[in-house]
Amino acid sequence: MSRQRAGLVVFLLLTFGLAWAIEIGLTRRWQVGSTLYIIALVAVMFVPGLSALFVRVFVERQGFADAGLRWGRGRYYLAAWLLPVVFGAVAFGLAIWLRQAEFDPWMTELMVQIKTRVPETKLPPFARLRVYVILGSLTQAVLINTIPAFGEEFGWRGYLLMRLLPLGAGRAMVLTGAIWGLWHAPIILQGHNYPDHPALGVPLMIGFCILLGVIFGWLRLASGSVFAAAVAHASINGPANTPLLFLRVRNDITAGMTGLLGQAVMLAFVLLIWGLGALRIQHSMSKGEENGSGSMPESAD
Repeated sequence: MSRQRAGLVVFLLLTFGLAWAIEIGLTRRWQVGSTLYIIALVAVMFVPGLSALFVRVFVERQGFADAGLRWGRGRYYLAAWLLPVVFGAVAFGLAIWLRQAEFDPWMTELMVQIKTRVPETKLPPFARLRVYVILGSLTQAVLINTIPAFGEEFGWRGYLLMRLLPLGAGRAMVLTGAIWGLWHAPIILQGHNYPDHPALGVPLMIGFCILLGVIFGWLRLASGSVFAAAVAHASINGPANTPLLFLRVRNDITAGMTGLLGQAVMLAFVLLIWGLGALRIQHSMSKGEENGSGSMPESAD
């Protein structure tokens, strides 16, 4: 077995083993949404990156030339930041239009959480609070979320995608996304993302991650940087989900980014860039990257 194949096996074993051990062994003890639960989830986000680091250093011993640890093409960062926001906004409008959720300008669920957890908090006037929530999600939330998002992306798009590239860029993006989606299974079964349909949520999450896997993979390869994928991941976890605060009576199967409507919006974008030829990628790699990831396919199969 070659070092790269051995590294891939070890990466998957570590990434799934450690993450599932935390999710099954620890998070089940804590209430969904509690402080300890959130800390555990954030810790889990670093597992793929740490696993990739271990494999690169101790198993493959080929360094980090193909990890995308460079700035890359800067124009893709704007797309990484704003595309998820557009996806979330369109999915929000569709959910209301198709009556899969009700518009809630008063952010009732958020207000209940604040009053329950920190009842003595003094809030600004509501009109100003809405602005703070939206602007904060677009700026502070993205900056903060980029740190744990990098913990995942250094593993998924910085390592796994690069090792699967000999299959063809398109197949590598889809397979990376499917593996990433399955990796979420224990936490989904505990009610995360799909609280009313946890079992059905597992295949839905896999579909969601396949679509994101293509989008994040495109950003990673086209920009030449794993940081672009990390920014997009942070934007998905932040401002793309902010519209959910303005919904109530939401159908978790259809509404939101992880629901069918959000996935339909992302699928439309994937088909668009595929039709425009944007997925026929030969990204800019150094000699070290080429040697680290094998031959780079010219097009997405």
